[in-house]
Amino acid sequence: MQFLLKWLLFAVALHLTFWSGARLGLDMRPSPHWQDNLLMALLLGLVNALIRRGVQLALLPLNCLTLGVAGVLVNALLFWAVFALAPFNFRVGNFWAALYGSIVLGLINGLLSGVLLSNDENKKRR
Repeated sequence: MQFLLKWLLFAVALHLTFWSGARLGLDMRPSPHWQDNLLMALLLGLVNALIRRGVQLALLPLNCLTLGVAGVLVNALLFWAVFALAPFNFRVGNFWAALYGSIVLGLINGLLSGVLLSNDENKKRR
């Protein structure tokens, strides 16, 4: 059940990220279909779990030298690549939109997860 809740929260965070990016005038377009949000949330989760960790481990020395900037750039490039290759109705038109999307998606997902999931975990500990 916890996995489904996290997946749903990530899909909501994804939609809010694209909606806010489009409202700010960035070259982003959210999908009008809620099914696309769920599938892209699953795809992004798989890419983050399988590919991003290996790339960040390989770039660890560069990440240390740049004080974390390389990690942010890797996240943005993976975000851009996933949305460029996925056959859904999302659009990330340039690097700045991808940078915005990767940062804001992490912030919104962290905020939603922290507020909504921390209560469930505290109940399990008691």
